[in-house]
Amino acid sequence: MRIEIKKISIMSLLFSALPVAVFSIMLIGSFLDMFAPTGDSFVNALVSSLFRAIVNTLIVLVCTLIGAFVYNLLCAIGLKGIKLDLEDK
Repeated sequence: MRIEIKKISIMSLLFSALPVAVFSIMLIGSFLDMFAPTGDSFVNALVSSLFRAIVNTLIVLVCTLIGAFVYNLLCAIGLKGIKLDLEDK
């Protein structure tokens, strides 16, 4: 079965599991970065890691939304969308 994606819903990107998944990945990455020897106290490093995870999540989500908007705009002016070939099992 051949399917073409003609539009990506912006609201489905915002209100899905994507923000939670991105935040959890960013949180793990910032906690791993917390163990770098900087000389900060543990509480300061913990708060810094939490804020870094939030900021990085917002950056990734904004980039994803801009990409979806540009994709929808290009499909609206006549370019072909992404085509997927799906197989039934």
